Amino acid sequence: MGGVSFLGTNRSAIHQAVAEILAKAKEFREAFGAEPQARSLEWAALQVERALRDESEQLLTLTQAAELSGYHPDSLARMVRDGQIPDLRPPNSKGRIRIRRADLPIKPGRPHTPDADVRELASRLARRGKEGRYGHP
Repeated sequence: MGGVSFLGTNRSAIHQAVAEILAKAKEFREAFGAEPQARSLEWAALQVERALRDESEQLLTLTQAAELSGYHPDSLARMVRDGQIPDLRPPNSKGRIRIRRADLPIKPGRPHTPDADVRELASRLARRGKEGRYGHP
């Protein structure tokens, strides 16, 4: 999709902060024997990771997706029809298209805050692996 980036494919400052919190917990445990403080930091990091994961799994209507992505709803609908974005409606449904926030493309040059976790990226890589390297079978 030349030039299109996805919310879920970039590592955000929040993900980096979680990694730093976990590193600090390890330091507290190993350097100072501060087990309660280390556990508190690990608990806080887990809460942030859960919130990020829950947000990335949010299902959006075309209108909501358009507001976040900068693309027109018709362009997003075309991307869904072309298979560039997964359609998360129930099978054989004629209802409104639903797009997972983590699958949402962001128009080039539009500022955004990526919010999906590593699991979403791994899912994309696994799908690409099934198609073969560089999209060839």
